[in-house]
Amino acid sequence: MRFLFALVLGVLLCLLLAQEGSGTSTTTEATTATSSTATTTTTTDSSATTTTTAASSDSTTASSSSSSSSAEARRRRRARRRRLARERRRRQERRQRQEERRRRMEQLLKRQRRLINQLRG
Repeated sequence: MRFLFALVLGVLLCLLLAQEGSGTSTTTEATTATSSTATTTTTTDSSATTTTTAASSDSTTASSSSSSSSAEARRRRRARRRRLARERRRRQERRQRQEERRRRMEQLLKRQRRLINQLRG
């Protein structure tokens, strides 16, 4: 489903870029998703140029879908940042727990050695 959405978005984005004649900057996710659909866009481009009305309606659809896709990309990046921060925090907490456990174990061993030495004399 996501691939189909990316494919349609890529086709519409390429139509918009071909009509405007200038390349606008897009997100990296959108670029990687549309790179595989560049060949299909050229065939769609040649058929879209024959009817000007269809091309103009496609461009409005492309602009609205590209804005929603950029919002989607921002949402994915924000979710990824949150997930990475959560994983980083969990790793740090785990490291702290392990360090605390190691310290307690060392203290226990010191007490046991002290007791053994006291019992020996």
